[in-house]
Amino acid sequence: MAIVKLKLRRSSQDGFLVILTVKNLDEETEGFLPPLPPNLESSFNEWQSAYRQIEAVRSCVSPAPGLRLTPKNVTIHSHAEQTAAVKDQLNQWLNTYDYKWLPIRDRLIAIAQQLHQLNEEIRVIIDAKDIDLRRLPWQEWNLFEEHYPNAEIALSAPKNKNKHTDKLVPQSQHIRILVAVGRSDGINTKDDLKLIQDLEKNGVEVLCLMQPSRKDLCEALWDEQGYHIFVFTGHSGSQEDGQIGWIELNDKDSLSIEDFKEALKQAIDKGLQLAIFNSCDGLGLANQLAQVHLPQVIVMREPVPDPVAIDFLRYFFKEFTHNNKSLFTSVKKARKRLEHFKSDYPGAIWLPTICIQANVEPLTWEGLRESSPPKPTLIKPENSTHQPKKNIKPWLLIGLLGVVVSGGVLYFVSGKKPDSDFSSIAAPEGTWFYGGSTSWAAIRRYIDPEIKRAYPKFELRYTDAINATPGSGTGIRMLLEGQLTFSQSSRPIADREYQQAQQRGFSLKQIPVALEGLAIAVHPDLQIPGLTLTQIKDIYTGQITNWKQIGGPDLKITAYSRHFEDGGTVEFFANNILSGEKIGSNVVYVYNTTDGLRKLASDRGGIYYASAPEVVPQCKIKPIPIARQGKSFIAPYIKPLIKAEECPNQRNKLNIDAFKTGQYPITRQMFVIVKQNNGNLEQQAGEAYAKMLLTNQGQKLMNEAGFVRIR
Repeated sequence: MAIVKLKLRRSSQDGFLVILTVKNLDEETEGFLPPLPPNLESSFNEWQSAYRQIEAVRSCVSPAPGLRLTPKNVTIHSHAEQTAAVKDQLNQWLNTYDYKWLPIRDRLIAIAQQLHQLNEEIRVIIDAKDIDLRRLPWQEWNLFEEHYPNAEIALSAPKNKNKHTDKLVPQSQHIRILVAVGRSDGINTKDDLKLIQDLEKNGVEVLCLMQPSRKDLCEALWDEQGYHIFVFTGHSGSQEDGQIGWIELNDKDSLSIEDFKEALKQAIDKGLQLAIFNSCDGLGLANQLAQVHLPQVIVMREPVPDPVAIDFLRYFFKEFTHNNKSLFTSVKKARKRLEHFKSDYPGAIWLPTICIQANVEPLTWEGLRESSPPKPTLIKPENSTHQPKKNIKPWLLIGLLGVVVSGGVLYFVSGKKPDSDFSSIAAPEGTWFYGGSTSWAAIRRYIDPEIKRAYPKFELRYTDAINATPGSGTGIRMLLEGQLTFSQSSRPIADREYQQAQQRGFSLKQIPVALEGLAIAVHPDLQIPGLTLTQIKDIYTGQITNWKQIGGPDLKITAYSRHFEDGGTVEFFANNILSGEKIGSNVVYVYNTTDGLRKLASDRGGIYYASAPEVVPQCKIKPIPIARQGKSFIAPYIKPLIKAEECPNQRNKLNIDAFKTGQYPITRQMFVIVKQNNGNLEQQAGEAYAKMLLTNQGQKLMNEAGFVRIR
């Protein structure tokens, strides 16, 4: 079982500190996610409001204890467009090019590629205290859909400070399920009950309580034999902040978890492993159940109509009991089978949610049959003295003041301070071959002479491929084939490259060392204020072919690009700007950036993209401002733009601050790629080179070369 966990905590400034941990890989990566965009919040609120006004949804909503909803004269139906808007806004937010967030996105992709090789079930856990984050349909992020297609996204149960004790096994030879059917006026609970009672055919012992009193429920939970699963069906609800929930047992009794906490504790101590609240708005219930150490809970994050609740339970138990799938897989498959409700209840597929404590393995039906509670995993608790291998980026702490405040608790965030200069790094003697990304040319000019001065016996030899175009992909291929000691890349390692490394008996490691911007350039005579990311995409996919289509002159566009296989810049552009769509047939290919800029300088309708340090200082072309959307254009250079006739006496300077803050829309990381092979000399050399780049001296030189330091 592979466990990928995203921990999000609101920082002292707007936005969220994010820590990505992976159990199997024993590492951490730190990033910073911008605050929830107003458009996402409003889209979600509009969907939620409209969804809750659907009559079938409205009939199952449970108000706060002691209250009843009054009928509305007008029914407002939720539309599919609203769910699409939520998904679109969610993806715009999570796919931001903010350089502080990019390490998390890049690592999630790289991690997926590594974990798929292990052929294990992957579970993804979102650990967020903020209710606005917990309500979001994280499973709709296209990164999860593409790279984690078989993983269900769960919420982490809030931690309890009290010591977690081992649970006893239920004293029964059969799986025991306790079902409580609460107040159910206006909803149908008979089908829910029948589905569970049908399990008795498989030797399951089912105890059913119909609208019990508080005393009846508590006495049942105190049963000495214990239960494996508790199911509640009926009316329930949660406070807006998601902290407290309640169930309505009957016409008189509305109980929060606190009201029968001791009885629940007894049931948990006797082996209760799972609670299913096939009822409305259960995030508050899940929050409280975590406080009594219930390992796993399934709740509905919004009010759930009868047909949805019944079908979910049917599909879930089919996968869980008959097909012996894990809890995560069973919920995912059951949730996806709710797709046919899209037209009647848009967003219903988002409702079923797992809330799980991080130190337990998900259940299987076979595991319950063996009368064995889930065993703790090897995940280390947060207060453990064990320190995992870190991939923390201390540069992300800029602006966080070193302290994150969450829920009144101070979290002191620290990272290892970078060493001061190259001489502080131990480097093996020898001649080491390297090469790769052409975007690294400026770095090599600034860095290599200084490394040679500090370590004359650590000899670096830049090596190009024979009969191949230089680039990130070429460099990684040469590394795989043993032609290089390490390589330089302007893109993350690809899945196919991880596979090729494993086939050769070693692995690859990518070490981020700097950040840079990608610049879009046009002919100096072309008069346009800038381009949006969508317009750039449409130009390179052939949807826009004339500058007049986007407010420019009546002039045919010539889109120049290097070939896809030539370098990391092109792959990054295709994956992140073109969203994976194919480059259009209108594109004219060039050999390298020098060739592209030369052609652009003589073509009034041309456009080209490349590394900002390669483009911005040029005299015969014009870098242009970019906007994510609208007209909020950000230039890759410091304004005002230097005119061609004033260059080279003056040259445009890189807008480093815009790259650093994430204002500029197109930024990416630069990586040193190291072959991990039992710590041999080549691995030591590659890691030493990366460590040098991460010293204060190395980061300062990176800055001078036009790149953004990450430490």
